[in-house]
Amino acid sequence: MPGSAMIGRLGGMGKVRIFAGDTVDNYAKHRRGYRPDVIGHLAAAFGVGAGSRVLDLGCGTGQLAYPFAEVAGAVIGMDPSVDMLAQARAGSTASNITWLLGADTDVPTLETLLGKESLDLATIGSALHWMEPAPLFAALARLLRPGGGVAVTANGIPMWTHDTPWSHALAEVSAEYLGKPDLSGCGTDDTARAGYAEALRAAGFTDVKEERFDYTEAHTPDDVIGSLYSAANLDALTDEQRADFDAALRAALGGGPFVEDVPVKVLTGRCATSG
Repeated sequence: MPGSAMIGRLGGMGKVRIFAGDTVDNYAKHRRGYRPDVIGHLAAAFGVGAGSRVLDLGCGTGQLAYPFAEVAGAVIGMDPSVDMLAQARAGSTASNITWLLGADTDVPTLETLLGKESLDLATIGSALHWMEPAPLFAALARLLRPGGGVAVTANGIPMWTHDTPWSHALAEVSAEYLGKPDLSGCGTDDTARAGYAEALRAAGFTDVKEERFDYTEAHTPDDVIGSLYSAANLDALTDEQRADFDAALRAALGGGPFVEDVPVKVLTGRCATSG
């Protein structure tokens, strides 16, 4: 499998949002990475080792692909954003990651490229709300070896959805400049997670379960604002409006620190047989 110098391209883009520009820069700098206990749990659960292949779908700037490259033989980081993949590639020197341009609707094409039962694990971070779970899980079932699995991870919830004064301030100022932010949880809420679990079962996955790896973390104002910027459409603002927006956020937030209870949810399903 080619190394990190390769960015391939597949076909259609599905319903995903294409992240680009400053949003991607903030995504790389301020989206939290995955803690070792999550990576270790998944590697042990699905026997990921030096001979394994892992697909990270909706890989963004590499928050899951990077740590899996340290334990797996080969990792495919797949995302529909050219800018995301460029950031991901620039941020790692790992020679066992292939960066591939494509969306969830392109996953069936991987079967032609790699063959059936060619993957040991497929991971999806906080991106499944941009995808169609039912056809995606059916396609992944054909790609995974028996005993391999899918992991849908929620690495915390959006910072502007917490019930804390600083989170409310973040949402209120954002609403003034960009419109009301999405408070749905972006696929991290219990209703969405239950729907994902049911879709895994419907696609034939067994041993479907969700486990928690929660922790508490303190943030600086730059962390909090950068996290918002990693999801906001800053291109809608002029340079002057951006400066005013930033100043208003900092004034509303104050100096912190900002303590966040981070709920980490890891939903997994095991592939019994190929499709």
